[in-house]
Amino acid sequence: MNDRLKIRLNSMKLDAPLYREVRRRILQCVAEGEWKPGERLPAESELADRFGVAISTLRAGVRELTAAGVLIRRQGKGTFVAQHDPHSQHFRFSNIYGWERGKISTRREILSMRKVRADRGTMELLRLGEASSPLVHHVVCTLHGVDAVVGIMEIMLPVSLFPKLKPKDLESTTENIYSVYQRACGVTVLRMEERVSARTADADTASILRLRRGHPLLQVERVAYTFNNTPVEVRRRTYEGQQHYYLFTHEELQ
Repeated sequence: MNDRLKIRLNSMKLDAPLYREVRRRILQCVAEGEWKPGERLPAESELADRFGVAISTLRAGVRELTAAGVLIRRQGKGTFVAQHDPHSQHFRFSNIYGWERGKISTRREILSMRKVRADRGTMELLRLGEASSPLVHHVVCTLHGVDAVVGIMEIMLPVSLFPKLKPKDLESTTENIYSVYQRACGVTVLRMEERVSARTADADTASILRLRRGHPLLQVERVAYTFNNTPVEVRRRTYEGQQHYYLFTHEELQ
């Protein structure tokens, strides 16, 4: 290993915990594709030597990335880059409930997918500056419950990050959509932010959801991020607003 790298890493002890630099380096390797989703990382001893740190320091960095869902530890097999499960419930993060039916489970039906110029709000959320292409894939879906359409979903994806995405990639109603992004375009979603707001139904929304124009709606806007805190998806889901509510539960406080 390069002695200069060892000196640079060890000199960071005075400024910040060394495991944070290890965590950053591993994250950089994953982001650059050195280790792809589902692949096993090199042995701990090899990584510790590469980064010029002790095994305990390496493990601390790996532990943080495991807790964040970037890596997965498998007993007796090693550490792997996390891969979105294509068979997991694709609305397990929806947090939408009905007052009488509990958590809402839906299937999606794609109505349209086309390339459009991003509006100002979408450009800001996706950070599409002047140097980037302002084109996005605009996907519109209906969300079907047991016996009726219960919501509308719009998805905006930068064409520059999803150049090969096709409608057929999104047609399966059972595959986790983040698994689709990872499989079809190599884009891994690591975290998301959601904003909940109220609005009223315009004519088009009222027609799809079979409501009166002006009926109260519940809208959830999500921005999903990949490595380096880069936004990759804007998603807006709209539901009838009197029979549905949003619930987030933090399982454990420390």
